[in-house]
Amino acid sequence: MPKRVVSLNLCTDILALSLAEPSQLVSVSHIAADAVSSPVAEAAKTYHLNRSGLEEILSLKPDLVLASVYTAPHILAALERAGIAVERFGYAQSFADIAQQIAQMGQALGQQDKAEAQITEINRTIGVVKKTAQPVTALLYEPNGYTSGAGTLADEIMKQLGISNLAAGDSRLAAGRVTLEDLIRLKPDMIIEPEFYEKPALAYQNYRHPVMQALVSEQGRKTQHIAVPGRYWSCGSIYTLQAVKILQRARQINGE
Repeated sequence: MPKRVVSLNLCTDILALSLAEPSQLVSVSHIAADAVSSPVAEAAKTYHLNRSGLEEILSLKPDLVLASVYTAPHILAALERAGIAVERFGYAQSFADIAQQIAQMGQALGQQDKAEAQITEINRTIGVVKKTAQPVTALLYEPNGYTSGAGTLADEIMKQLGISNLAAGDSRLAAGRVTLEDLIRLKPDMIIEPEFYEKPALAYQNYRHPVMQALVSEQGRKTQHIAVPGRYWSCGSIYTLQAVKILQRARQINGE
């Protein structure tokens, strides 16, 4: 069982902080302490917050480094040359991926029992999700108009709840961007929005546009705006269930 674990990526931070014994971890990435981005921000603040620099990592004397498959290859190669074990994780795009990564993290940390308990909870929660007969359409509308189409974790969650993700089937949204004109054209039943930073930013200006305030369907029913904090599904983990539960409640209200 590793005793000095350093995590370099938000997604590995979340998995590690949810599974490791506190004494096993030495450091997590600085992003893990951002409450908007991370569901484990409070726990992360009790550790050294790294910025993934090679010298910084070596100074922490880790016996295991947790990294993304997208972490700078030259840094990971240098760590392995120094005799430090490196565990690489992909990006979860489905609940099967989440279960696989939780199992992988449990194995890497020697916390298989905790990992199995989380996987069981995920499977049980997804297994009892109920889809109502009323069809519901939705668009994820993130800062700068970004959305998530087919093959993404957000799309997977919508499918599980019987929500039709308009970005998955509209070729005009293939670039992953939604304009205000798209919202008017598509008239989704739901617009799924993130949690906002307190400070104003140009990336959020479309949320204040009159179109967003007055968007209605052809029947005159206002589009439902659902706030789902990005920290719950930017990375796949046990915390992704929070996004499922928020959307399930909204789905039930919309489907009545």
